[in-house]
Amino acid sequence: MLHALIKMSSIRLAFLFLLISFGSGTVFAHSQTTEVSQEKIRELISKTFDQPNLKVEIAPIVIVGKVAIADWIQGQKGGRALLKRKHADWEIIACGGAGFKDANTIAASGISKEIANNIADQLRVAEAKLSPQKIKQLDSFDGVVTMRHNAQHGSQSKH
Repeated sequence: MLHALIKMSSIRLAFLFLLISFGSGTVFAHSQTTEVSQEKIRELISKTFDQPNLKVEIAPIVIVGKVAIADWIQGQKGGRALLKRKHADWEIIACGGAGFKDANTIAASGISKEIANNIADQLRVAEAKLSPQKIKQLDSFDGVVTMRHNAQHGSQSKH
């Protein structure tokens, strides 16, 4: 009898824990800390754009929910990558330059106006710590290039 009560209590506790965890939004199958997200973004950009003798430097990275902007510099050129998280993975949806400092340009890439405003504000704060030369490199990417799923750095880019 005692064994049955303990077993039943354990099941109730486990169920209660799951209910509280999922109900409170603290435990999700695809949640990520900012640090984990930033590392995944760095890995994705490096894997996509690194060249044998020319690695991509990535910083800062700002994240709002499932949207991120990562500043990058490769040699003398630079730009900003706009990313979205799908489940546990990040995907580059567009690359741009100075335009990605503007919430309207971000929103034109399919991001909600609220998130676009928030991420543009966070980017302004993060980039305030950068040198004018670095900002010039980040702004040097010409236009906005929409990335196709699994697309590589290609000839359509003018940077």
